[in-house]
Amino acid sequence: MTEQRLIGAWSLRSSIQFRNGIPSKTFGDPPLGQIQYTEDGRMSAFLMNPCWKETGKNATKQADLFFSYAGRWEVKGNEIRHLIEFCSAPSKIGTTFVRSIRFLNEDEIELTTAPETTQSGNVYETKLIWKKWA
Repeated sequence: MTEQRLIGAWSLRSSIQFRNGIPSKTFGDPPLGQIQYTEDGRMSAFLMNPCWKETGKNATKQADLFFSYAGRWEVKGNEIRHLIEFCSAPSKIGTTFVRSIRFLNEDEIELTTAPETTQSGNVYETKLIWKKWA
């Protein structure tokens, strides 16, 4: 059931990163982005700060302004897994992004990353809200 509800294209409405529990907006205010899920298990995601087109900079060095990836997807319980085959950050190719998924209503979902602790001890978590395109 969850898989069928995800099929289609979604527009990014909110992107908030928590560093040690302190929120900050990422990819602009409002952010730009699109994520797509196909019936045959393919997916792609693009997240972009609206100022990206003015920078003229390389995406791999500006992950806070533009980030994209694509690959396969699967649902396990209340988690969605993005198996990364293509990415604007080369070090992420071959990894899996795990997100908890929560349906806010019929056409909005919240995807939340698992908390990640950096070598410096900072804990990061990101919450993204997506609205389904009609």
